[in-house]
Amino acid sequence: IEQLADEKTCMQFSIRRPKLPSSETHPEENSSRRLDVSAWLQHLNQHGQVQEEYKLRKAIFFGGIDISIRGEVWPFLLHYYSYESTSEEREALRLQKRKEYFEIQDKRLSMSPDEQKDFWRQVQFTVDKDVVRTDRSNQFFQGEDNPNVETMRRILLNYAVFNPTIGYSQGMSDLVAPLLAEVLDESDTFWCFVGLMQNTIFISSPRDEDMEKQLLYLRELLRLMHPRFHQHLCALGEDALQMLFCHRWILLCFKREFPEAEALRMWEACWAHYQVRGTANPAWDLTPQHCRLSRNSLSSKIAKISRVGDYGRGLSMQQEDGTLGMSELHKEVFQEMQNTLF
Repeated sequence: IEQLADEKTCMQFSIRRPKLPSSETHPEENSSRRLDVSAWLQHLNQHGQVQEEYKLRKAIFFGGIDISIRGEVWPFLLHYYSYESTSEEREALRLQKRKEYFEIQDKRLSMSPDEQKDFWRQVQFTVDKDVVRTDRSNQFFQGEDNPNVETMRRILLNYAVFNPTIGYSQGMSDLVAPLLAEVLDESDTFWCFVGLMQNTIFISSPRDEDMEKQLLYLRELLRLMHPRFHQHLCALGEDALQMLFCHRWILLCFKREFPEAEALRMWEACWAHYQVRGTANPAWDLTPQHCRLSRNSLSSKIAKISRVGDYGRGLSMQQEDGTLGMSELHKEVFQEMQNTLF
């Protein structure tokens, strides 16, 4: 911790712990190499079906997916394609889903003037503001009048029509942008996004009770995994236990807390659902790692809740390689929480 002499006292946290000790990692860590083209093809039979789904998910969890085939593999992880589907069946599905997608878009474009007015106020105004500032450092979305930005805009607007219960809330553009950059096709990206929203429990919903449920989950996880940190928050009072500094971690699945390459590696590892039931929220798989990497830097002298918030936000982009080391203890605790809390 560095304290900088100035008119105001500043606290700067720098977290550098590139590798977890072997005692804290899963016993099968480093058991799989990255899934590249040749390895991916070995998982497919002559009809294009995935032969052993469990082994594939294990390989993705431990080794990740080569960027060159993410657009082909992610649709399986996001429940757009079935692992049992053949190449011909997937192509037929794409044609069917493309037709459905443009029917959704036609419904949006054929709204009455009153419907358009309400839609603009409730959805489109926010989408238009968000898409132009989402992932602009990514070359895929850079530049003025970038057609990919307009494609992302259409996907989000069409999703709001497809699922009016959720509609659109800030943060969803951060979730769909990486999908579009890897999957590329507009319709395919849309349906991958639908799968992402249906099969995960991170917050892309405006309801406060949803976020509170996630923070309850997080508080219990910290109580079991890192009692010292939990006790510190308890000592600070109810405001600290609200853990508002973790809001962005959950909302965007750590996307802004890590470099993009690591964030996407985390996402696909969690989407693989290896040895984990239910949630695919990277927040639950990775929060213990986030805290483990940072716990030695937690100062017991942080007495103000505002500084706890600064601490949480200060972890952004301060992690190094090795964050994905999954501990056996974490998996046991996670299963216990699923059985007791829900």
